[in-house]
Amino acid sequence: MKRFISLLLSLFLVGLLSSAAFAQTKKRKTTTRRRAPVEEPAPKPILDMRPEAMAVAEQLKNVSKFVFIYGKIVNGLEVAEEQTRRGQMTAAAAAKNKQTREALIASINSLRVGIEGVSKSFQANPRMQVQYLKLSYASESTASAEQLALAGRFDEAGKALVTAVERLTDTILSMRLQ
Repeated sequence: MKRFISLLLSLFLVGLLSSAAFAQTKKRKTTTRRRAPVEEPAPKPILDMRPEAMAVAEQLKNVSKFVFIYGKIVNGLEVAEEQTRRGQMTAAAAAKNKQTREALIASINSLRVGIEGVSKSFQANPRMQVQYLKLSYASESTASAEQLALAGRFDEAGKALVTAVERLTDTILSMRLQ
């Protein structure tokens, strides 16, 4: 009988210990405070830059069209200057050549003025500051082209005009990405 009691006592203790162990692994319910739902930031409104992009596109078209005919005009000017050096140019032809050169420089000047006009309208708009900088770089390129053409360095002036086209294109691309 002692054996029976000790076996019963052992079983009772094992049961008691296992229930205590089970009670410890059981999840306790705790009260948690609910947090206020996190507000997601409002979606960033898409800016409509179409009117500004159209103004830049117009300047880009103007410079591109001018670059297209620039090569022919410059080629004619260079041939005329060579003829003048050789003494093969008449006074009337030299005057016509000078007129063409002045018209070319005036055209480059009007391109610069057009780009500067768009640039100034962007300067006053806080959301257009990146584009304003890009346009001012394009304006600098056309001003450089004008100075180079005045100095008779037509190839370099043409390269400066191509740089202006690139910078105008960069301006439009920056508008598309925002």
